[in-house]
Amino acid sequence: MDNMNSNIKINITKAPGLVETGLLFSVVAFLLITLGSYVQKKNFNTGILITEFIIILAPSLLLLILRKYNLKQVLRLNRVSFLNLFIIFSMIAFSMWIVAIINLVNLWIIKSIFGKVIVAALPISETPLIVNILLIGGSAGICEEVMFRGVIQRSFEKFGVLFSITITAFLFGLFHMDFQKLVGTFLLGMLIGFIVYRTDSLFAGMFAHFTNNTLAVLISYISGKISPSGMSAMQSGENYLNDYFTMLDNLSSFQKLAVIGVWTAGAVFCAAALAGLIWAFVRNTSKTEKHVLHSDNKLIPGILAYIPGLLVITATYILIGFTLKGVPLDLLLFAL
Repeated sequence: MDNMNSNIKINITKAPGLVETGLLFSVVAFLLITLGSYVQKKNFNTGILITEFIIILAPSLLLLILRKYNLKQVLRLNRVSFLNLFIIFSMIAFSMWIVAIINLVNLWIIKSIFGKVIVAALPISETPLIVNILLIGGSAGICEEVMFRGVIQRSFEKFGVLFSITITAFLFGLFHMDFQKLVGTFLLGMLIGFIVYRTDSLFAGMFAHFTNNTLAVLISYISGKISPSGMSAMQSGENYLNDYFTMLDNLSSFQKLAVIGVWTAGAVFCAAALAGLIWAFVRNTSKTEKHVLHSDNKLIPGILAYIPGLLVITATYILIGFTLKGVPLDLLLFAL
């Protein structure tokens, strides 16, 4: 990433402005909290489709179409080589372990602070595997990448490639409405943003996102086949993780160090492999022409358009925090 801004051939074309993408983010965040959560509670499969394609994808495409932006250039609808796809697959596979370790540590800290964690398990046993892959991997991979790496990241590129990747990854992490996994989701967003920029192709980001979600579904599916009772416990709620962290808390200091040592060793091995893959990926994309789009918008007025969405997400996080502390939601609503 250090040489990200060097030797770039810039194609100056109109990009979405920050006010536009800020309003997009705010509207979608509000719809996600209200309509999205409602339809997913009614029926998970239908709810996911409505959330991804109607709440997330449709407003993003409407913005580009109504404002007459060049969809191919803004969304980076360019081909990706098979070799790059293979490297991307390997990068995501190794990064998943690192993200999993980070999420475990984060959840352990939250368990120590709040007394418990709340992790919603996906009802993957209720539908065929291929349907889960298409729903959780395919729909999110397409729709969320169009909005974040396709539209939002583009609008920040005027202020620097690294900045645009970082701020988009942060918004991407917040958008998942789960501060318990915020750090891991943020790092995944950074990696996908980097992949999209280096390949100059949103298809590469879609493939990376699809790979991450699909591997997660496959791991859960295989775990259920190997240990159905364990899988049932995981799908019944957050009891599985809470019991696991309680067990860790009851270990001796030596045993805790041993567990942390195993986690660290696995993370270091995967980090070394990931570093090598990133090096190979950078070399293989060194000749790819990067088209950085520009706009005339200023940073501060544009950022203000993101505030309503950020406030909605902050309120959601506060409610999650109160729930973790055991404050009933109906009591909170009565107080408000």
